[in-house]
Amino acid sequence: MTSPQNSDVVSDLRRVSWSFGDHQVLQDIDLTIHQGEFIALLGQSGCGKSTLLRIVGEIVTGADGTVQTDPDTAVAFQDPRLLPWRTVLDNVTLGLRGRDADERGRAILADVGLAGREDAWPRELSGGQRQRVALARALVREPRLLLLDEPFSALDALTRLTAQDLVRRLLQAHGPAVLMVTHDVEEALLLADRVLVLADGGFIHDEQLDLPHPRRRDDEEIVRRRAHLLSLLGVQGAAVA
Repeated sequence: MTSPQNSDVVSDLRRVSWSFGDHQVLQDIDLTIHQGEFIALLGQSGCGKSTLLRIVGEIVTGADGTVQTDPDTAVAFQDPRLLPWRTVLDNVTLGLRGRDADERGRAILADVGLAGREDAWPRELSGGQRQRVALARALVREPRLLLLDEPFSALDALTRLTAQDLVRRLLQAHGPAVLMVTHDVEEALLLADRVLVLADGGFIHDEQLDLPHPRRRDDEEIVRRRAHLLSLLGVQGAAVA
């Protein structure tokens, strides 16, 4: 990875385009992510959200344009991708160097509410717990940029709400910049301080959310912005809270 020249910038994309065969997915995308910024990326299925996230993280290479992303970047996917033959602690510290690796792993597991489960196997955990292990694995490296690709979409509604609150608190404590792909408009409004909507190869909406945390789902401003974002995504009857 190539670091952006500005130390306050963790990722900088200029005129980035990407195609699958003859299908143009992304066209002339410009995106700058600053240290500490939380960006939620919305869009209809198939619009290129996850592709863009992978280009930012240089998981996908070969895009047209310029991509500069800080090498201190971590990713958490929808699938926790835990190694079933390794314990929870070993999954978290996988590839982590330093004599204090286990200590750091235990500390971050405590942060995500899994103290005492260090020696458990992934099969012994619930879906929400496995996702927390994946988040711990990403955060233990203290990345400057955290990429979240629909990390909660496979969770049940109650577990998802708990996970969202956990992420908000963890990010306040650890302070990375975040780019999160999500289909959940309410999730974007509750967590992010900037919301992008991707359609037809580019951004059709870029909104700063100057709303204090914690945010309430029934807050009038959240409900209003939710309706507007849903209308941009083509959802009819979006004014219903």
